[in-house]
Amino acid sequence: MLHTITPPIDVPRAQLDPITTLAEKLSVFALAISRPLRNETVVLCTDHQQRGVGIFIFDSKLKLTQIIDRIIGAAINVDATTSISILSSRGGVGRQSSDSAQFSMAKNRCQDAGLVLTDWLLVAHGDVHVLN
Repeated sequence: MLHTITPPIDVPRAQLDPITTLAEKLSVFALAISRPLRNETVVLCTDHQQRGVGIFIFDSKLKLTQIIDRIIGAAINVDATTSISILSSRGGVGRQSSDSAQFSMAKNRCQDAGLVLTDWLLVAHGDVHVLN
């Protein structure tokens, strides 16, 4: 069992419950993230009322800036998606010096595509970082 994100007790229901807090987002991500941790990116798509409308996973070591166009392409094909939240896991590696610049670039690319990138979270062994 992953000790960084504990199993959720109350998970927002898809297309019904708004997902507005960090705890609610983590509870959704906790259901999708691989254990043990490996390099992957989980994307949560939400509608204009912040209700979950889709979730998908990219199994990749690539940086966010290298896969953001694939993320955007997948997200805009999920009906009603207006915003996305991203969680990246890195097997054994924590924050990197380029993370802030990657988030800024990814946020701009999403904005150009008509999406709002609300959060980018990083899970590494022993910690969760908010990178926005």
